[in-house]
Amino acid sequence: MLELDVSVERRELVVEVALEVRPGERVALFGPSGAGKTTVLETVAGFVAPRSGAVRLAGRTLVSAAPPRDLVPVWLRRVGLMRQEPALFPHLDVAGNLAYARAGGGSDPGARAAIAERLGIDGLLGAWPAALSGGQARRVALGRVLLADVDALLLDEPYAGLDARLRREVTEAVSSVVAARGLPAVLVAHELAEAQAFADRLGILDMGRLLQTGTPHEVVARPVSRRVAELVGYAAFVPAADRGTIGVHPARVVTGARPDEGVVITGALRAVRASGARFEADLDVHGVTVTCELRDPPAGVEVEVTVLDPPRFAPDGSARR
Repeated sequence: MLELDVSVERRELVVEVALEVRPGERVALFGPSGAGKTTVLETVAGFVAPRSGAVRLAGRTLVSAAPPRDLVPVWLRRVGLMRQEPALFPHLDVAGNLAYARAGGGSDPGARAAIAERLGIDGLLGAWPAALSGGQARRVALGRVLLADVDALLLDEPYAGLDARLRREVTEAVSSVVAARGLPAVLVAHELAEAQAFADRLGILDMGRLLQTGTPHEVVARPVSRRVAELVGYAAFVPAADRGTIGVHPARVVTGARPDEGVVITGALRAVRASGARFEADLDVHGVTVTCELRDPPAGVEVEVTVLDPPRFAPDGSARR
């Protein structure tokens, strides 16, 4: 179990997070740049000291700001941290970098080969870091962390530079290791889809505060505030009859009137764009631009759509139930 309840003072904000991550559980922290996501990982790993609170892992107190101010050094924390920069050893080839995790699976050629194959770097074992692309270097760094003998796994933007297929494969590889070894794992992401694909539980972090946690679907379908809704993709807020607003997510809109399934709205068609296999339409609804992802391009000047089971917000931005 990884447990943290800390307050960390940074130059631009104070990060205050209370979070528990169970063995084998994958938690993703999602939010805008500067929200404090990386600070959370660095506090667990020992690179940043909290001004108050404590971090505990596998029954050990890693740091406590209260007397006698326990502090376990970084190298004794048994925490695997993959930073945004791969930080590979330039004097070692890929195989040597993977083997550096000697205390864990890095000492086992079979384990190294299995991880290299899962991450798609098995053809690069003799390559030097200087010859690798950014995405390849990040996969090597991830392999080194996955092979290490640690009690928790922390991943800071591990998918940068990877295409959609590789992201899926890397996610599957990480999930397999986390489940097999019963590791609490925390991932930081700037892309919601990446966070959702990884997570058993999703946390929304903004301005140093953890605004909501829940399953990836719960957080998007039932945001607890307008700010959370904005962060997870609700692009418009339309006035409702009760003086509040309803949130409109582009992917939760269908053409036509379906009052049993949601709220029916009508708007003037302003633009239509192809978006993959679907169409993206902009409607003007009482002066609010509502973007919809639709199966077919809408016809006519006035378009009627149904916002499926939308969240409702009070004037102060809190969710109405």
